Amino acid sequence: MTKTNKTSDQSIHLWLKNALGRKDKTAFKYKKKGQWVEKTNYNYLQLITHLQGVIKEHKVTAGGKVGVMSATRWEWAATDVATLAMGAILVPIYPNLTDEDVIYILDHSEADVLFVDNKKTHAQFERVKTKIQKPIKCVVFDELDMDSGYVGDGAIQVMIENAAQVKLEDPATIIYTSGTTGRPKGVLLLHYALISEIYEAFSLFQISHEDISLAFLPFAHVMGRVEHWGALFRGSQVAYAESIELLKRNLGEIKPTYLVAVPRIFEKIYSGIAALVETNPLKKKLFDQTLSLAKKIAYYRDTKQAAPVVSALAYEGLSKLVLGPIRQAFGGRLRFAISGGAPLSPDLGQFFSYLGIRIFEGYGLTETFAAITVNTETHWEPGTVGRPIGDVEIKFAADGEILVRSHKCLKEYYKNPEATAAAIDKDGFFATGDIGEFTANGYLKITDRKKDLIKTAGGKYVAPQKLEGLLKQEPIVSQVFICGDQRKFISALITVESLPVDATAEQKNEVLQKIKTQVQKVNSQLASFETIKKFEVLFEVWSVENGCLTPSMKVKRKFIENRYAHIIDDMYGNGGGGD
Repeated sequence: MTKTNKTSDQSIHLWLKNALGRKDKTAFKYKKKGQWVEKTNYNYLQLITHLQGVIKEHKVTAGGKVGVMSATRWEWAATDVATLAMGAILVPIYPNLTDEDVIYILDHSEADVLFVDNKKTHAQFERVKTKIQKPIKCVVFDELDMDSGYVGDGAIQVMIENAAQVKLEDPATIIYTSGTTGRPKGVLLLHYALISEIYEAFSLFQISHEDISLAFLPFAHVMGRVEHWGALFRGSQVAYAESIELLKRNLGEIKPTYLVAVPRIFEKIYSGIAALVETNPLKKKLFDQTLSLAKKIAYYRDTKQAAPVVSALAYEGLSKLVLGPIRQAFGGRLRFAISGGAPLSPDLGQFFSYLGIRIFEGYGLTETFAAITVNTETHWEPGTVGRPIGDVEIKFAADGEILVRSHKCLKEYYKNPEATAAAIDKDGFFATGDIGEFTANGYLKITDRKKDLIKTAGGKYVAPQKLEGLLKQEPIVSQVFICGDQRKFISALITVESLPVDATAEQKNEVLQKIKTQVQKVNSQLASFETIKKFEVLFEVWSVENGCLTPSMKVKRKFIENRYAHIIDDMYGNGGGGD
């Protein structure tokens, strides 16, 4: 396990000072009136200083709370830096949360001011503000005159010098976990957690000011914020995507050299590729041939052997012809991607590695300020989430639960001593709720969520994540929900990808046959007690908006169980369901 004692030498003050040292280099890009606008590090520091002034206008001081309820944009990142650099505490809020949750978070955190992105989000605030116990002002990013808000050298220097007063032991942020049931819990993280995470994670990758990422993850999720903090630390550039819907276009325009993403993005791209080649037998044959060659070349590369000349030349030609256009979908310059937030299928990771794009999977939680383990360019084992980073210590409870101790871990659940005591033991180890194990080479492998383990009526434990991952290897499958707790057998609800609302009976039947084939394929790899005896295909989309997914794109198990209780009961009754 890697150890480091350099984290305490790092600080927001140092990162801001270093940014000033590269003041003429590009810090970020964003789209305005159809054109990409570039801002240098000096511009960024000006904007941070200006936003800090706006925060202070609302009487916020060190220890105060600044809420941000906005889509991902550069102002979000600048407000984050401005808040933490003055010793205040940032409280992120997903814009698509229910009114009830927004009221709860603003009340529970006792936010002093709220920043929102536009008129729509502002209208949501106006709708609930009379129900918030503490009077709170709202600032709209779209209404801020940032162009006239530039400040001079003196003000920037004062902002940076004041950041030196912030201590590692000071609170940095309270992030409310979305959860699948009940009220969200406020995860209180210190500056030490932020500094430890960014320094120890981003030091593992070769990233410089020449590199650029395309930010599209929600900054209300901890993994999104890690991206912009990592760029400040390493001096790389960040381009802000216009939206998820325009991601494909933005990838082509920006041509990122690395990405921070979640598995769902790669699953959708893979589904698009698979659907394209399936329609043309000649394309499919050529594609399969190229992948087969790529697999051989990868073997020689990973075992540090020279590939046979004939294979190497054949691969070079086919790669340009077949895989080149696919790489161009990412802009053509992508060296690697960092994936987290949910399990990545090992087969999917291998597939993209054959394209020349390494996806380095990591593991962490909101409570650990993102990654505590990660695969890297020099240390990578497919099917795992990497080795522990920095000061991270990992051990396992008797039932296999992953326990972690690190400066990256939460200080406490805000105003919730009972939950804090239940999660952190007397030795400072945090119980993650995930089940895992180390491989022979010291890489962590996640096997399931502790609370999601299914116990059949026969007393057998089944890991739903394993089954869900196997089923989603079929490109047409979008989401999966495995049932069977205290039941006689395992069943599944399966949603499909990209089927039109007005799909014909013939189209639906074709989908059913594909899924039936995939279920049979999956069952052949499972123990008898794990096999899926019945399934139901749902021709509808699960989303954050309809309540089926959390904002971090995880299935809400209790919600799904209640919403589809009649379908689930039918699968265990006299009729209904596939078999």
